[in-house]
Amino acid sequence: MKIIAGIFFLLCSVTTMAQQGRGGITEKEIKDLVGNWAGTMVYTGDSSQITSDVALTVTDAKDSLIFYYTYTQKDGRQYSDTNCLRVYEDGNKLIFDDQQLEIMATRRRGVRLTIIAERTGVEKFRSADFQETINIGPGILNYTKGIRYMDMSEAYFIRKRITLTKK
Repeated sequence: MKIIAGIFFLLCSVTTMAQQGRGGITEKEIKDLVGNWAGTMVYTGDSSQITSDVALTVTDAKDSLIFYYTYTQKDGRQYSDTNCLRVYEDGNKLIFDDQQLEIMATRRRGVRLTIIAERTGVEKFRSADFQETINIGPGILNYTKGIRYMDMSEAYFIRKRITLTKK
């Protein structure tokens, strides 16, 4: 009897862990991003690193969120960009920066949510895997974009890192 109860307990815990680990995010969970944000972005190119101040306004477009960025580089040059974030109904895929990504893992630590999403693609005529990590918490938003080339490395290197706080 103890063996049967032990197997049942083990199966229940494995099933629960699998459900918590992959996908399953909802639009409601990301609606807290609506508002004004400020922080910094570090972009790593082939031989240089650019640090910019970032102002972000997130608006609700009912089925998605619209991100309006303004980047100000250290020399005073400004750039603007607009992106959309949309979570699919099943919560296992999302669209961000005009790219469809598969949600590989979600982690919830209290009020914090971490989303790890991946896609395959091409950069500089080379096949690559892209990994995007979004950390959402009360008043914080961190975004990291990693890349690894299929012909070079097993590890991702960070292409872009954005750290923002809500105003």
